Amino acid sequence: MSWLNDPARVSKTPLLAIPLFCWFSVKQTIQMWMERTAAGQNLAGWASLLLALLLFLNFYRVCCPKERYAFWGTVVEVGTVTVAMLTVVYFRYLT
Repeated sequence: MSWLNDPARVSKTPLLAIPLFCWFSVKQTIQMWMERTAAGQNLAGWASLLLALLLFLNFYRVCCPKERYAFWGTVVEVGTVTVAMLTVVYFRYLT
């Protein structure tokens, strides 16, 4: 398990983690559009997740500027969560 302590390998962790996070957001968004409802979705939960991702994004930008995988992966995830959150707003408050 020495690979868990190898900075070169650990720095690539976002290559595995970000697709998993994105899968959840995209899956939830697709489900909402297919069912034409945001029933069961919590806007406050999505907003909290978005805030947490924005804080991580700032952390990577300031403290770990060389960790490009983490930074750009978080940018992608901010986008997918934003789309999911806007979908909740659309189905909950606009339709």
